[in-house]
Amino acid sequence: MPETEKPFDIRQYLEIALRRKWYIIIPLVCSLVISFGVYKYLPKVYKATTLVLVQPQKIPEAYVQPTVTDSIAGRINTISQEILSRTRLEKVIQELNLYPGLLKERPMEEIIQTMRKNIEVKVPQNTRRDRDRMQNSFSISFLGEEPSTVMMVANKLASLFIEENMKVRESQAEDTSEFLNKELLDMEEQLKKKEGNVRNYKERNIGQLPQQLDANLRTLERLQQQLQTTNQNLMAAEERRVLLQNQIEMLKSETVEITRGARGELVSSPNLSSESLHGDPLATRLDALKRDLFNAENKYTESHPDIVDLKKKIAALELQVEAKIKSRQEAIKEDNLPTPTLDPATKRLLAQYAERYNEVQLGARKFREEIKGLEQQIAIYERRIEDTPRREQELILLTRDYDLLEKNYQSLLGKKIQAHMAENLERKLQGEQFKILDPALLPEKPFKPDRNKIFLIGAMMGLMAGLGLTWFRESLDRSFHSVSDVEVYLAIPVIATMPNLKEEERLRAKRRVHSVT
Repeated sequence: MPETEKPFDIRQYLEIALRRKWYIIIPLVCSLVISFGVYKYLPKVYKATTLVLVQPQKIPEAYVQPTVTDSIAGRINTISQEILSRTRLEKVIQELNLYPGLLKERPMEEIIQTMRKNIEVKVPQNTRRDRDRMQNSFSISFLGEEPSTVMMVANKLASLFIEENMKVRESQAEDTSEFLNKELLDMEEQLKKKEGNVRNYKERNIGQLPQQLDANLRTLERLQQQLQTTNQNLMAAEERRVLLQNQIEMLKSETVEITRGARGELVSSPNLSSESLHGDPLATRLDALKRDLFNAENKYTESHPDIVDLKKKIAALELQVEAKIKSRQEAIKEDNLPTPTLDPATKRLLAQYAERYNEVQLGARKFREEIKGLEQQIAIYERRIEDTPRREQELILLTRDYDLLEKNYQSLLGKKIQAHMAENLERKLQGEQFKILDPALLPEKPFKPDRNKIFLIGAMMGLMAGLGLTWFRESLDRSFHSVSDVEVYLAIPVIATMPNLKEEERLRAKRRVHSVT
C-alpha cells in the first residue's frame, strides 16, 4: 500500500529522543571531553590592562591658552607611533628580559612585530553613560603567557606613555615659543624699516602733512591779514610821499620866478622830473593809474587782464610825460635862465621836507620789501596747502602697511606672551597630564583561550552529531512504534490494541519504588 504523509506531532519527536537518548548523550559527552582536552592543550594567554586618566590643566584655559590643541585620540596615536617604534620596544624587551626563548631562535625584528601585535591602545568611544570618563581616559593592554610579565609590561608601557606625553607637550610649547620669537624679531625689523620710511617722509615734507593743514591755514590767514595791513601802510606812505613831493615842488615853484622877458612865465630849475609836472593832467592820471596797478597787484596775479591793461596805459602815459619833460628842459636851455637862489628860511623848510620825504621813501621801500617777503611766504603756504591732499594720499599708502604690520606685531606679541606662559605651565607640570587611574594587576585567569566559548562550541557540535546519528538510526528503523504509524502506513483504522503486559508490570513496579522512596 502506498505510504501517506504522517502529520507533525512533537510528542513523536520527544519519544524518538527518549528512545534514542544514548545516540545523543554519548556524542555530546565525547564532544565535551574533547573540548576540555583542547582547552587544556592550547597555550594560555593572559591580558593585563592599565587605565590612564587624562587630567586637564590646573589653570583655567580662560587665563592660559595651551599650545597643544590636538585631540586626545590624535595625540595618543602620535605617542603610540613613538612608543611602538623599534628602538623603544627593543629597550623594553632588554630591560624586562622578554621572549628569552624566541631571542635564540628568531631575529629581533620578528620579535618586535610579535610584541606590537600583543599591544593594544584603546580610546573608548563616547557613550551617554560614561561620556566624561571615556573622553578623559584610555587603556593600554598587553598579551602574554606569563601573568607577572604581562602585568609589568602593561605598567611599563603606561609609564612610557606618561613620559612621552610630557616630552611632547613641553617640546611643542618650546617650539611654539621659539617660532614666535623668531617671527617677532623679523616683524620688528620690518616695523623699524617702515617707521624709518614714515619718519623720513615726514621730515622731507614737513609743513605739508595733513595734521599741519589747520596750522597752515591759520598761518596763511595771518599772513594775508599782515599783507593787507602792510599794503595799506604802503599806500599811506605813497600818499605821504606824493604829498611831500608836491609840497616841495610848490615851494620850489614859488621861489623860482623868472621876470626876464615879456612872457612872464614861471619855470623851475633845469633838473626836471615827472614830479615837476605837479598839477599837470598827465602826471595826475599817471599817479592814479599807478595806485590802481598797486591795488590790483595785491588782488590778482600778473597775468590778470586788468593788470596787463593798466601796465599798457601806464607805459603809454610815461612816454608822454617823458616827452613833455624833455620839451620843458629844451625850453629852459633855450632861455638860458640863471639858477634861482633860495633864502635861508626856504632852504631850511626844503631840507625838512626833503628829510621827511627820504624817511617816507625809506619806509615805503621797507614796506615793499616786507610785502615781497610776505608774498613769498604766502606762496609757500599756499603751495603747502595745495600739496596737502597729495601728501595725505602718499602718507596713507605709506602708513597703511605700517599700521597692518603694527597690528600684526601686537597680535604676535600677545601670542608670544601666551606661548611663554604655556611653556612655563608645561615646565611646572600644571598643564594637561596623563595619570595612571587603574594600574595593571596580576591576571588571575587567561584571556585566551575562552573556556566557555570552547565548551559551548563542543556542546553544539556534540549535540549536532547526536541528532544526526539519531536521525540516521531512526531512518533505518522500519518497525511500528505507535498506532498512528500503523494507521498511516496501512491507511486503515485500528480497532483495538493489546498492551505489553510485561512492560506495564515493569512500569508499575517502578512507580511503587518511587512512591516508597
